[in-house]
Amino acid sequence: LDEVFNNANCFEDTLRAAHVKLAYLRMTGNCLVEAFDYGFQILEQLGESFPATPGNEIIVQEMLGTKQLVTGPLNESKLRNLPEMTDCTKMEAMTFLEEILICSYQSQSLYFPQIACRMVR
Repeated sequence: LDEVFNNANCFEDTLRAAHVKLAYLRMTGNCLVEAFDYGFQILEQLGESFPATPGNEIIVQEMLGTKQLVTGPLNESKLRNLPEMTDCTKMEAMTFLEEILICSYQSQSLYFPQIACRMVR
């Protein structure tokens, strides 16, 4: 992996290797903190930032915002008719969010609801 990171021409060239590294950190089990840190670092570069520590106030705010989004003007029929995601950066972010979501579930982290809400949005 180091060879890929060292020879990359741009950030996008490192994303596949970053997926592998994050999956490795997550699967080893005892590196979940390192997996979180690494995953959040990559997500920051993809335009998705998270607070250093997820407080209850932030979690409630995220959940209420997501609830309003899916129960308000964007109802089930409108959700079904939304166009498919085409933004490559957002699609990459979603795959990293999925990995981090698994980490947060495994470690029973307070990040879990915040990450899930972010994915829905």
